[in-house]
Amino acid sequence: MSQSPSVSRNYIWNTINQVFILLVPLILTPYLSRVLGADGIGIYSYVNSIASYFIITAILGTTLYGQRSIACVRNNKEECSKVFWEIQIFRMLASTICLAFFFIVISFIKENILIYFILSINIVNVIFDISWFYCGIEDFKKIAIRNFVVKILNMVFIFVFINDPSDLWLYAASIVGFSILGNASMWFGLPKILVKVKDVRPLKNIKDIILLFLPTMATQVYCVLDKSMIGWITGSSYQNGCYEQAEKVARFSLSIVTSVAMVVLPRVANLYKNQMKEDVLFYIYKAYRFTTFLAFPIMFGLIGVAGTFVPVFFGEGYDLVEVLMPIFSILVVSVSLAYLTGYSYLISTKQQNVYTFSVAVAAVCNLAINFILIPKIGAVGAAIASVSAEIIGVVIQIGYCCLSHQLELKKIFEGAFKYLVSSFLMLLVLLAVQRYLPKTVLGLLALIATGVAAYSLMLFIFKDDFFRNNIKMVFRKLQMERR
Repeated sequence: MSQSPSVSRNYIWNTINQVFILLVPLILTPYLSRVLGADGIGIYSYVNSIASYFIITAILGTTLYGQRSIACVRNNKEECSKVFWEIQIFRMLASTICLAFFFIVISFIKENILIYFILSINIVNVIFDISWFYCGIEDFKKIAIRNFVVKILNMVFIFVFINDPSDLWLYAASIVGFSILGNASMWFGLPKILVKVKDVRPLKNIKDIILLFLPTMATQVYCVLDKSMIGWITGSSYQNGCYEQAEKVARFSLSIVTSVAMVVLPRVANLYKNQMKEDVLFYIYKAYRFTTFLAFPIMFGLIGVAGTFVPVFFGEGYDLVEVLMPIFSILVVSVSLAYLTGYSYLISTKQQNVYTFSVAVAAVCNLAINFILIPKIGAVGAAIASVSAEIIGVVIQIGYCCLSHQLELKKIFEGAFKYLVSSFLMLLVLLAVQRYLPKTVLGLLALIATGVAAYSLMLFIFKDDFFRNNIKMVFRKLQMERR
């Protein structure tokens, strides 16, 4: 574990992993949208949002704390093993308590009780999930391969056995079952990495864990509570179903960009512990450049293809998704910057109090906007609230880092103006071309290809060094492989 893997290679593996985590549900979405219907999707989304509160509480702040802690001691087998078991035992205790409380809560619920019981297993799944450990030692390849195999098996199962709305319980069971199978498989590699240790104290770092739990819990206010509030206030499974589908598309697109933040976190934490501050800034600024390079075209791309994507992908009965997608597209930029600033920098450099404050303020704003807008415009109001909260959070984070002279605003957004203008011009091209393309799979693929070509052309015209250097690097690697 002494040798640090390549950041670019880790990014590739983590991007494959994150994309695949969301790609499989995205592939399944057209099928499930027609088989389970908007109401079925809405029921699952609502119940899952309730179960998520207990899962988040069971995890507390151990995922981020675990990644950071393992990254700092990964070169010492004994310390690494000790940290692993302290965190793992803590997760086991927390999961047991949360599971007990979950059963108390659902004892008062009468509808969809079977789905609640099935999804309760996800609380137990927290114990089996040790992906945080592999992130800490920067072994993203193992996580990606595990997810690939498990998701493919799950996808085959769904296509074979989920055939009508009455199979909703079986769909929920397959998601839970294959998730546990994948997490359990990760344990087989531990004997080669860990050693036996004594004096394990799982509660000694409870303060730091709870400090990281608070922003995680607050974040769920605008990631999960939105769906719960749509259900409570509107009573409409259709609204919830459309909200779920639109958010799913945005989160899928987002995963391509946020992968860089997840890879940079353990590297920055390790460099910060070794007081290599110049290297920390090198990785952070490089990650910002890469993030804006991808985030702006993806955001405008989602707006540009929404009119074709929704009818092709979801079929009939999802008109509301076409309205929600452009709103959710803003998350690609705001969340990407928040991941990088909050996770990769503030948490890695042990400034989680600032991160907690920013997320808490954003969560309060989200809740207030939800109460105002959901009764009036339903899921659209919830989407506006989510986007507003994310923007408020990232403005606070970046503002603090710049005002405290830790980061420079100019370097954070270096090249961003070119990417913004190029992306906007790409959007105009997409809107013009979309009129002449059929609303079919081929039409959608042609539209996406047009967007990629238009954005690339704009960057060549603007002579963007970052883009041109990366293109040259790719060609050099291809030529070397041919030789």
